Amino acid sequence: MKKILLLSSFVISVMLLFSSCEKIKELTDIPIDADLNADISTISESASSSAGLKGATAQEYSFSGTATINPTDNEDIDKYWKKIREWEVKKVVVKVKNASKEAVLLNGQLVIKDKSTDEILFVEDVENVHLTSGTIVFSISGADWGEVISALNSKHSLVVGINGALDEPGVSITYGVVISLKVTANIFN
Repeated sequence: MKKILLLSSFVISVMLLFSSCEKIKELTDIPIDADLNADISTISESASSSAGLKGATAQEYSFSGTATINPTDNEDIDKYWKKIREWEVKKVVVKVKNASKEAVLLNGQLVIKDKSTDEILFVEDVENVHLTSGTIVFSISGADWGEVISALNSKHSLVVGINGALDEPGVSITYGVVISLKVTANIFN
């Protein structure tokens, strides 16, 4: 009977030790709300006339631009870079910071790539958006960010690109990109 009691006490102690270690680890988690920011400058160029939206003929002027986002440019992320154990993309917003004149974005695309592998991680399309300073072009939450998170877990920078066609030539636009994250670091990692 003493052996069973001793063995049971040992098993319970071991179980408490392991469950306590996990609870201690959770207590040492550091939640970080962080934004990764980039500006992308574009200018629409001349392109051949092509079919526009819904079969209408329109003159389209293409544009494209990219920016690199290095997560360690955010000082909170940089401080815990080697201790980050979990990433969550809460939202991605692309907003017109300034435009040389008003235009309509006939079609546009947001592309996020892994800078190290050049692999496309995320793509979102948009059509027929009237662009002026302050216009939100993309506001994306609840998407499948798995591949973006994998790149961040691999400690890779991201390349964010915007391309598409405007209804006006020579329009200079600066887009502001904000990737809002919830990051969990652990001081014991």
